[in-house]
Amino acid sequence: MKTKAKNYWPTYALLGAITILFGGLSIYIFTDVGKVIEPTVTTATSTNQVASTSEAPVDSNLPVTWETLYPNTKPMQIGSTTVSASVAESWTERIRGLSDTPYLPEHVVKLFIFDSSGYHSIWMKDMNYSIDIIWVSEEGVVVHTEDGAAPESFPAMFVPEVPAKYVIETAEGFVAKNNLNLGDVVVLPNL
Repeated sequence: MKTKAKNYWPTYALLGAITILFGGLSIYIFTDVGKVIEPTVTTATSTNQVASTSEAPVDSNLPVTWETLYPNTKPMQIGSTTVSASVAESWTERIRGLSDTPYLPEHVVKLFIFDSSGYHSIWMKDMNYSIDIIWVSEEGVVVHTEDGAAPESFPAMFVPEVPAKYVIETAEGFVAKNNLNLGDVVVLPNL
């Protein structure tokens, strides 16, 4: 007598989607009667509670590389300094910015590209560290800087004195360390 093989595909797909949705890694073992046996080793908490990323400590011991945090960077030049730019092109990317990131390396910047020049403001909502902010004209010239914008400044907004089309967020101290001045040229990445 042949027994029909059980199809666990819908269960695997659902668990895979849930795992991806919550960004965790879980291992499940299925018995032939469809019961799930949870392993003793997992990256999820042993209480099976779902943790929010906003509750994760900034000084986590998990290895987080800048390449993971800022994928697909493009080289660009700010004054005489070459950096790797993580580009925020969409509205949602511009709203999020660097919020909830654990750190920003000195050689990585967040580049905000707007549809047109304007008084584009920057806030420090959900930031974990201070940054320097650079506003750049449509012609690629530095028109305003804000040094050491701190997370505690939220809900205040930083606004340039003149219209700009691009905004660059850098590690705190970047402007002073690289002797960046108003009128310096920024060479944007090829997009």
